[in-house]
This record gives sequence, structure tokens and C-alpha cells, in this order.
Amino acid sequence: MEESLPKHIYAERKIREAIRHLKVDDKIPGERVFAKELGVSYMTARKAVESLVTKGVLYKVPKKGTYVADQKKNAVKTKSIGYFLDSSIRDGLSSPYYSMIFDALEKEATKNGYGLVYFTNGDGTDYLDILTKVDGVIVSCFPRIEAIIQEIKKRVAVVCIDNSPSDKSIPTVTLDNFNSVAQSIDYLCSLGHKRIGFISGLDDSDIGRDTLAGYTSALQNHNISEDRDRVFRGDYSFATGKKGADYFLCLDKPPSAIMCANDTMAISAIKEIFSKGFDVPDDISIIGFDDISIAAQITPALTTVSVPVREIAKQSFRLLRMAMNENEATYQHAVLPCKLVLRDTTTLTRKKLTAAGS
Repeated sequence: MEESLPKHIYAERKIREAIRHLKVDDKIPGERVFAKELGVSYMTARKAVESLVTKGVLYKVPKKGTYVADQKKNAVKTKSIGYFLDSSIRDGLSSPYYSMIFDALEKEATKNGYGLVYFTNGDGTDYLDILTKVDGVIVSCFPRIEAIIQEIKKRVAVVCIDNSPSDKSIPTVTLDNFNSVAQSIDYLCSLGHKRIGFISGLDDSDIGRDTLAGYTSALQNHNISEDRDRVFRGDYSFATGKKGADYFLCLDKPPSAIMCANDTMAISAIKEIFSKGFDVPDDISIIGFDDISIAAQITPALTTVSVPVREIAKQSFRLLRMAMNENEATYQHAVLPCKLVLRDTTTLTRKKLTAAGS
């Protein structure tokens, strides 16, 4: 024990340390337990607890016990917000999509007088330490990080983007992935395509499941029988775009059009199709998803689904500010539409071109 400190101040500091290091994060042990652990009297432990209740660090519920107060209410305002991205995301912030998201969030934060801090859970940094330096966090949500999201929620205001967490009290900003893909398939059908392949994303999240469901639903609406041979399971990487194109080209009846779950796979598929002596779009039409900057710069320019990244940033920051100000942001869920951008990688099928020219 530090000799210069009164015993109740020493006990108070030890309780604060236990809270800070998450040894205690909800209901605290009884005062007699604390007294025994700290080697002080029961009355000293009680005095320390009462002092922390007065200071708002703890609060008491009659007949139930003493609890740690909401750390969000006691946090020092930093004028910074965090953006959390799971370390298992391929290429992380360097990926074209998440680079766009971060840029949009940074501009929105700056416009509102905040700085933006990027952090993750796999670079050797204690992500919990970052939470002491920000007023709120925007998280790219995936089911595998549900526990992390709950740890963040304990400490600061949080908003999820990309996917919805299982905790529906957390405000979210997501995309209408189902209808965005369905509308893209509708467009391909309007061009006369009936054999339409799909290079999907991972099915471990709402995004992957909803895009695949949008694809199959649109085929059904056009009375096109679902053929599992026309779905290639991708993982959003450049490598699986190439593999997907190879797979489709080896089928007895290759598709006349391919929808890809992101632009990276679409661009890779285009490259592979050309390398095998086929043409885009004359032999195979291609549609991507995201509208990353290079999509408009390649030749042929990519037809793709444009994601409203600025609106994602605007709406997620709006909800986060409400949560930081303890307004009713909980249970608010914004679902944003996307837009199909027509460029040069889609065209009429040869059959439809012949009919149009006759």
C-alpha cells in the first residue's frame, strides 16, 4: 500500500483500476470482498465505494447491489470518432471499397468538427485503449466480431455499417443489397440474357446472403430456372474473379452474362475472359458492384452498382452524433438504395442483336 495515501483513497484508486482494466465492468463485488482483497477494513472499503458513488463512477440499486456507472457518460469528450474494421478483412483499409468508406467518413467527420481515427484488432494495438481517445465508433459489422462490438458499446456510442449486428438496439446504416442485385439481373434479362452467372461473395454475413438471394429471386421472376452450376462462390478477391471466369468458360454452355458481388472480382473476370480469346461485352456481359474509382477508368468501362458512400457516411455520422448526445438513436436503422451505372461491359445478347437488326 502506498504509505502517503489515506487508506480509503488507496482503496478508491484500486477500484478504479479494476474498472479500467475490465476486472469489474458491471456489478461490483461486495464491500467486504473488496476489503479482504485490498487488505483494508470493511469501513474503509465502504467509504471508498460511497465516494465513487458520489463521483458518479458507481451507482447503487437498492437490495440488488452496486454497479459500474455508464462509462459513456463519464468519458472525456475528445472531438474524435473511431472507424473500426476487422483485421481479417482482406487488404483492410487498402481495399478499394473500404478506402472509399474511410475517405467518405473522414470528410463527414471533418465537416462536423471531428477527427477520424482508424483502428483494428490485429495490428498489435489494444483496440480497447483506442476507445479512451474517441467519443464514438463506426464499425464495419460482421457476425464474427459481435463480441468486439459489445465491448465497444460498453464504453462509447456505436453505429454499425455494412451488416446489422444481432443487437438490434445498435443503430445501423446498411445497403439494399437484395434489390440492388435483383435490379441488375432484371437489366441483363431486358438485354435478352437467360444464362446469367453469379460470382458471389462470402455467405457469412447479410451482404453475401442478400446479394445471392437477390440474384436467385430475379431469375425466378423472369421464369429462368435456378442452376447452381451458374453460381461460383467468391470471396471478393481478385483471385476468385479469375477463378470464377475460368469456371464459367469451362461449362458446356457458358453464361452470356456474369454478375459479380464486387468490382474487384468483375475486373479480374474481364481480364481473364479477354485472355482466353473472348470479348466483353460481345461474348459475355459483366456487371460489378461498388463502383470503385478504377471501374470507370478501365477499358471497357465497367457497368456496376454504385454504392452511395457519401450517404453512408452522412447517415452513420448523424446517428452516431445522436447516440453521443444520448438522444434516441437506438433502434434506428437506415437502409440505403444503390444505383446501377451503365457503362461498356453490358450489351444485348447476339440473339437479341440479330432480332433488333432484322
